[in-house]
Amino acid sequence: MFRNIPLKQVRLWSQVLSFLVFCGGIFLVDWKYWFLPEELFFFLDPLVAVVTYAATGVLASGLMLSLAMVVLALVFGRFFCGWMCPLGSLIDFAEWLFKKRPDPKVKHQDPEKVAQVKFGVLVFVLAASFFSVQWIYFFDPMVIMTRFVGMTAIPVERTFLQGKPFSVLHGEQFVLFVIGILLMSMAASRFWCRFICPLGAFYGLLARFSLFDFKQDGCKGCPKCRKSCPTGAITGPLPSDFRPTECIRCFNCLPVCPVSVRTFGRKTGEQNPRQPVRMPRRTFLFWLSSGIAGSTVLSSHALAGSKAKERLRPPFAAEENAFLDLCVRCQACVNVCPSNALQPLMLQSGLYGLWSPVLVPSSGGCEPACNRCSKVCPTGAIGVFDVHTKYTVKMGTAHLDKSRCVSWADNKPCGKCIPKCPTCAISFVEQPDKKMPVAVDFLLCVGCGICENICRQQTLGPAALVVTAQGRNQVSGVNVDHFLKHLEKKERNENHDH
Repeated sequence: MFRNIPLKQVRLWSQVLSFLVFCGGIFLVDWKYWFLPEELFFFLDPLVAVVTYAATGVLASGLMLSLAMVVLALVFGRFFCGWMCPLGSLIDFAEWLFKKRPDPKVKHQDPEKVAQVKFGVLVFVLAASFFSVQWIYFFDPMVIMTRFVGMTAIPVERTFLQGKPFSVLHGEQFVLFVIGILLMSMAASRFWCRFICPLGAFYGLLARFSLFDFKQDGCKGCPKCRKSCPTGAITGPLPSDFRPTECIRCFNCLPVCPVSVRTFGRKTGEQNPRQPVRMPRRTFLFWLSSGIAGSTVLSSHALAGSKAKERLRPPFAAEENAFLDLCVRCQACVNVCPSNALQPLMLQSGLYGLWSPVLVPSSGGCEPACNRCSKVCPTGAIGVFDVHTKYTVKMGTAHLDKSRCVSWADNKPCGKCIPKCPTCAISFVEQPDKKMPVAVDFLLCVGCGICENICRQQTLGPAALVVTAQGRNQVSGVNVDHFLKHLEKKERNENHDH
């Protein structure tokens, strides 16, 4: 079976197509002709599904599609890593670009302890998730690539096609992270996939029971297939000299066989699982205890910080603890935010909140007619909403510092925040001795940050209007009909300006 199919060439086209689809999910969120889910590759990621379910007990409906990848892995083996993974495709491209090839001088029989690291990382990530701490954002290829594409390609797309700036605070760290992964290939081909990636380890465990595998009856013992293997899966001329956990189904070994005895097809009854994963009990306990201990430390109040709940989160975000459990820090919401209002949090709330998205009014306000973050969140950390009901739930509340407000402190007319408020929460108040002083209605304010952004542009130093997380996820007093009329009026004005 598959004897006359050029599998190596088919795999190349599969990688190209998969990479384009992956990037399309980031760029084409609002394009009416894009019919695939924006978070499709997350839905196909069983590791994201398992980790979020372990952390929260909730499995997002879209993540059920990952079961299909589990079934396919049990049939074809670890094919996802070689055919569909966007990070694997990028690594292959970088190795091709810099003429990196498997070095015949490097022993393909990698030290067993080094080869077991990725299985240890898998145990570490799963153990931590059961204690409601996410470590997946350091290791999952879908998360890593979503951040990388967002920080490298979106600035170009926004600048040249939309004429809008795209700025992410400290976004260069995500680019450097991927560059570091690519540089690892200088030590060994597909270094990340062979030694670190927990998703590859997960698929590797399933590959040991796959229905289809390689055969090489009648092998003459030449080393060509071993030299062509980028992951060191082939260790010798015998059928037993093969590690299915390492094979990514690249099929580089098939065309180089001089006697054409190496084939790929359905397993026969004589084929038994070969070279099983042997992780010493002590090593397993080390990774398990590390995941448990690390989660305990990170979730402690000492590192999480007392100000964690004061952070502004995207609209319809889950409660803080549940949000941090669900959020995989993929930055998909940051990538699609048209006003740059969403930014990755650094260490302001400790390591527990690292890279989680926050609303930063100094960068931009949450635009009324936008629900892109809701569309791309793969785990449900940001709840589903549409623009008609967006402001029925508060993100926070704006507070007025009268000592900073021009109208109150200097008795000068301003009021630039009033027409910009999408819910009419800011209005003039009657004060005989003041010119156009303003006040904020707690029920109508939803914490979108637009007023703070406008105020920062008008004042030197801190803004008079400061948005906090007070009232987060409470029902607001916004009249939906009034809000819709406001949106329609804004759209008419924008169309008239154009």
